[in-house]
Amino acid sequence: MILVVGGTGRLGRVLVPMLVRGGHRVRVMARGSSQPFPEPAGDGVEIVVGDVASAGDCARAAAGCTAVVFAASGFGIKDENPRDVDRDGALRVVRAAAEAGVEHVIMMSMHGAAPDAPLEYLRCKAAAEESARGSGMSWSIIRIGSLLEQRLATITAPLESRNTVLVFGSGTVPVTYTSVKDAGGVVVRALADPALRNRVTIWGSETHTGGELAEAVLTRVGHGSIRRIPVGALRTLSVVARPFSPFLARITGAARWEESGRAAFDVAAGRAQFPDIPITGLPAALDAMAVPGGPR
Repeated sequence: MILVVGGTGRLGRVLVPMLVRGGHRVRVMARGSSQPFPEPAGDGVEIVVGDVASAGDCARAAAGCTAVVFAASGFGIKDENPRDVDRDGALRVVRAAAEAGVEHVIMMSMHGAAPDAPLEYLRCKAAAEESARGSGMSWSIIRIGSLLEQRLATITAPLESRNTVLVFGSGTVPVTYTSVKDAGGVVVRALADPALRNRVTIWGSETHTGGELAEAVLTRVGHGSIRRIPVGALRTLSVVARPFSPFLARITGAARWEESGRAAFDVAAGRAQFPDIPITGLPAALDAMAVPGGPR
């Protein structure tokens, strides 16, 4: 049995069917609030309604499992705090897994994770990584770039109501993105391949500027214009929004970090080691998503 924590999230919704198709029995742990559980769950999928804030829920979910995939994140959810999910929740799940005799923990992390990273989210991911390394279990840490599908959803959010697509900052700085399908493919490989145990794997799909993403969306839908949020506005919002909208402060703070150029990385090393893992590019990601305000 493989436990997927955050199995209803953007990555989890892709990963769980991949695991089932691979012949695995899967247990999904989530609250079912920000994203509903699939109905029906399907053969080979067990649902556990639980919160990573509860040690009891984590223990109940981990019981009887041989592997745990921590795919939950509070970064992109308005009412969440990354400290509660990406740090404290991850530590709680790792502890419960170790106590339950789980053999292997896979920690989904982010490029740039470090104890001294400029973003709290990346510092939380670094703490989660460290907990996996020190757990006594076999571990696999998978660092990905910003999720491509999440970014597309963010920039197209005002398309239907305002006929605009968002570009954060200059729109000229490269960012390496990872598709959820590709991230799921690396998880599947990590579960099967001992070569990915007790190591950090960095995986990116494609590198694009914000302007390139926006233009690709506008070309696809055939209408609309670009709305830019200047670098100066990002700087201001990342500070002044904290008291009334921590979510907006996180998003604009991350955009400021991306503007520094540190969100881009070389994807060649991962591809060279695992050439059989498919790469999902921007056109395929656009094909798979329902773009609001699509072709008229």
